[in-house]
Amino acid sequence: MRDGIDAPERDVVEELVKKAQKGDAAAFAGLYEHFYAKMHRYVSFKMGNANEAEDVTEDVFLRMLDSISSFKWQGYPFSSWLFRIAHNLVVDYFRKKGRQKTALLDDATGIIGATSYDLYRNLDVNLSINEVNEAISRLTNLQQEVLSLRFAGGLSVRETADAVGKNENAVKALQHAGIKKLRQLLGAAQEATAEQATMMESAR
Repeated sequence: MRDGIDAPERDVVEELVKKAQKGDAAAFAGLYEHFYAKMHRYVSFKMGNANEAEDVTEDVFLRMLDSISSFKWQGYPFSSWLFRIAHNLVVDYFRKKGRQKTALLDDATGIIGATSYDLYRNLDVNLSINEVNEAISRLTNLQQEVLSLRFAGGLSVRETADAVGKNENAVKALQHAGIKKLRQLLGAAQEATAEQATMMESAR
């Protein structure tokens, strides 16, 4: 295993990329099928809207089609290059809409599936989606991006490092700090919710 990717998978992707760079339509289709689910989960997590995420995800592959000829192997996996395209398109989407980029979970939860469970398992809390959304919005942009790539995109630490332009230790630190901050924020929210419930009970 290298770069967090099994050798057979890496070899398949590299072969598809080489053929796609030569204009092989079947290779483009192969890359689309291989990466679509991960891209859609990531974009959905970032946007919080499954329908709008479909359009942006399609744009990712259109951009890939237009620029794959310029892609060069520079020690990082193809998926990292693709996720950078997705990230830039999401940023462009929110810039055009004049909306703040947030990592909403309510619409994305049904799509993310097991990866959203991983996030909740790491947080080890039992709170409402709105409280989680609010807490995530208070993380730094880079912490949000790392958690999005790791839990929604399903990238390895190495792939995430390549995607955000940081080293692996930095990604681990960002992930750790992000989850720790979420635990603190959600712990405070949980205490506030419990206190409010106690007050309501006492008022009866």
